[in-house]
Amino acid sequence: MNPATGSIENKAPLRGTLLAVVILILAAGLGLRVWAASHNGFPTVDGVLYLDQTARLVNHGHLPWSCFPPGWPAVAAAPYIFLDRGDPMSLLRAGQTANVILGTLMPLLAFLMMRPFLGSRLAVIGMAILMFLPLNIVYSKNDLSEMSFTCALLGSWLLWRRERLVAAGLMFGFAYLIRPEALLAAGGLGLWLWRRDRRPPWRMVIPMVLVMIPYLVFIKVQTGAFDLTSKTVAVSLSLEAYPGWRYLGLIWSNLGLFLPKLVGLLGVPLILLSVWGMIKGRGAWLWLLVPLVPVPFIINPMDVRFWVPYLPVFVLAAGLGAVHLASQSWLTDRWKQATLLIVVLAGLGMAARDDVFWIRRNREAFYGLKDAGSWLKDKTDRDTVIAAYKPYASFWAGCGFIKYPGNMDAVELVVWARNHGARFMVVNVKVAHHLARGLDPLLEKPLRPHLADKVTLIKLFEYDLVDHNTAIYLINDPLP
Repeated sequence: MNPATGSIENKAPLRGTLLAVVILILAAGLGLRVWAASHNGFPTVDGVLYLDQTARLVNHGHLPWSCFPPGWPAVAAAPYIFLDRGDPMSLLRAGQTANVILGTLMPLLAFLMMRPFLGSRLAVIGMAILMFLPLNIVYSKNDLSEMSFTCALLGSWLLWRRERLVAAGLMFGFAYLIRPEALLAAGGLGLWLWRRDRRPPWRMVIPMVLVMIPYLVFIKVQTGAFDLTSKTVAVSLSLEAYPGWRYLGLIWSNLGLFLPKLVGLLGVPLILLSVWGMIKGRGAWLWLLVPLVPVPFIINPMDVRFWVPYLPVFVLAAGLGAVHLASQSWLTDRWKQATLLIVVLAGLGMAARDDVFWIRRNREAFYGLKDAGSWLKDKTDRDTVIAAYKPYASFWAGCGFIKYPGNMDAVELVVWARNHGARFMVVNVKVAHHLARGLDPLLEKPLRPHLADKVTLIKLFEYDLVDHNTAIYLINDPLP
């Protein structure tokens, strides 16, 4: 029995069939992720911002200020140094390469986390669920930080559970550099040790703080204030937009949007089993869920991807729930246990089937914006600014970007872009019709006179699917 976790230790090495199954799952998962990534040629919005940090770290040796911390860009920098630094596609492939590797490693780390609690066979089933869950494959093929944070969190736990506190502190420090909310899990586990040992866990705290200090200094230099994260502004904006009791309404509304997404991801049977496992098998591992707490407290789309780093914990909890139920007299029959497993897996399959569609496809495939950026690449430099609603064209062009504000008509948007130093305006049909309706007059041919004297159409990309049509305008009198 491990006194730190209450788990039954299983340190025997894997042999024979189980080892072969684990290797087969790893090989199949890696191959599937490589295949999926090879069919994804488009970055995400947040991914563009992450990858810009990566490029500047590698190409110019400095970290640009951003609300995104530098941990994930630093990971993506490792493969990027071996690729063509002048090619935006190489930058995207660097992020994908890191995620393919980490996305394959994550279920293995989860297996190592689950095995002491569930035994090898149930842990292998949990590993397979996480390896082939469609959403995990989707986030293993793109450029976001889910896989890196999940691996950092699981690695921190595995080191902490083995009482390797210096290494656990270093890993928690790195997890903080990916997502600062990792401190909530580290703090909880640190308090657990403090209560057990009757003294602060300095061997864990000091290494973690040493990793954090350079970024804390960076925040102080950039903002003039001490802060634990550059994301604090999101909380401030939320409090300003929803003052007083209205803030509680925001939290409640976000929870109403966020919680059902987990059910839609894992299915009702597995979630119920997870809740039962958390009640009956509760232990220090529950602290790994605490970084979820800040999600509903800010204005942010309640995206299902925020659940991804915590899926291993829910699968572990479901396993513990299953083990507890299997020990009950009314469920000792193997056929009943097999039926329970089938029900849980069927519910999982029903919930996850919608995400299969996105394994090969991409929600943010804007062909016109990619072609527009590639066309502008030879006509811009790093200091050129493009006005657009999404940063895709500027990513492919390798230049600056400003985002169209809301609640402006076309003339106001042109004047705004000019006053903010933009040289070009990029207008996409899908964006104009659904996200920035003020751009609609810039899709007309010919332009109305009050627009025609302010901008000149220099390139139009047209496709069979009208939503992808994209226009590039040159601002006639840009600021010097």
